[in-house]
Amino acid sequence: MADMTPRQRMLAAIEGNEVDTIPVAPRIWRYCVWKKLSDLEFARRFGCELIVYPRAVINAVSDCPAERLGEILPDVKVDLVQRREGAATRVERTFHTPAGILHDVYVQPDPGGEYGVAPNCHWIEHLVKTRQDVERIPYLLPPTELVEKNLASTREFERQMGEAGIVAYRPTVAPDAILVDAMGLENALVASIEDPELFARLLGIAVKWHQEVMRRILEGGFKIIYDVWYNFSLSAGWSPSFYRQWVMPILKANADIIHSYGAKMFHYDDGKLRNSIDCIVGAGADMLETLTPPPSGDLDYQDVAAKYGGKICLIGGVDTVRLRFDSPAQIEQAVRDAIDIFGPTRKFILGLSDSIPDLTPEENVRAFIASARTYGKAMADKLYR
Repeated sequence: MADMTPRQRMLAAIEGNEVDTIPVAPRIWRYCVWKKLSDLEFARRFGCELIVYPRAVINAVSDCPAERLGEILPDVKVDLVQRREGAATRVERTFHTPAGILHDVYVQPDPGGEYGVAPNCHWIEHLVKTRQDVERIPYLLPPTELVEKNLASTREFERQMGEAGIVAYRPTVAPDAILVDAMGLENALVASIEDPELFARLLGIAVKWHQEVMRRILEGGFKIIYDVWYNFSLSAGWSPSFYRQWVMPILKANADIIHSYGAKMFHYDDGKLRNSIDCIVGAGADMLETLTPPPSGDLDYQDVAAKYGGKICLIGGVDTVRLRFDSPAQIEQAVRDAIDIFGPTRKFILGLSDSIPDLTPEENVRAFIASARTYGKAMADKLYR
């Protein structure tokens, strides 16, 4: 078989078709921020396949950059107060919406300190405190017409990327993230049990907007939708019964929309999956990232390959903790083990349990990708020659 391009190789693996070698596409954004590399520069330097995850729109519920608020909220007046607190910035936001006022406070640590190159913010006060606040949230979700502008820029990037990889379009930050950022995780956990009406209303607002954005992306011709759900991961404290009751119906609805356009649903959850993977596969997802083993996750790779191999394209296989701290020889063995287990499923892309961490030695990254090429080629020869 003639050598395939990275794009051809990945599209074939997603479908379970013949490949010349098992594709390797690690998540790289954190490492690239640390090393000041673009995605394309990383792929060229290390010789791997590339998955790019552009987001269609940003929303003000999350910690939106201050300079973007006026741009994305045409019907809202925003009062912003920022002050330095040590190695962080404290941000107080007041949103004057047509339905009333929303207010929140968070602290954003500086990058490069003890929290790494891309620290999350720490919420002090969340937006949603009453039922009335829930009805104001739609005003912080930008008009879906903004999608067209971002589609144009992504088309240009896809043109520049050429055959280096694929674009997996992320419609929004995700419905579960909108809800958790608006309420706080502990408040959301409690509300799902003690005030399910409020919980359902806020989640419904987020899902409706997310699906509207998703439809615009699909109508724009993009064929892979990156559906991210780690805020409702079982690792965050949600129960398997919650996942079946609340999450699976939304996943199924999203999959139905995506498939109606002849596109693929790419599900992301970097937490524990042992008690939710059946819902994800059952809902109709076409691709699943990540596959996190213990101690960070809870997947048994042999079990996953036996139960779900060939039903969904599995993306992962090596824990980022190992990539950061193991020796190159240990990483080579981890890669070989993952390919031996998942390669025979045919629907497999070697990846990681999350982005390559900053401070990861370059020799470990090279060992990961070089081993993937060696054992990936041997597995493809075994399967297809």
